[in-house]
Amino acid sequence: MKNKVYVVVSVPMIDQEFDMYLPVVKKVGAIKKLIIRIVEEESDFNFVDDGCKNLYDKETGNKIDDNEFLKYSKIKNGTRLLLY
Repeated sequence: MKNKVYVVVSVPMIDQEFDMYLPVVKKVGAIKKLIIRIVEEESDFNFVDDGCKNLYDKETGNKIDDNEFLKYSKIKNGTRLLLY
């Protein structure tokens, strides 16, 4: 899949992880909204977005810039992200 990357998103607030394929042609901010919607639905709304959530690289702890296109970010296949 050249137009998607595989990531694992950890959500500590509900102690769950989600495997996802993300589109590389979208900005991280748009992808974050998609991830939040998926997590809300898959957790039966045990996780609800308060509008202040961010994506972080789980290995480095660095915040992922919402305005960056995914294909130009450091997110690659196998990256572990943190939604917090």
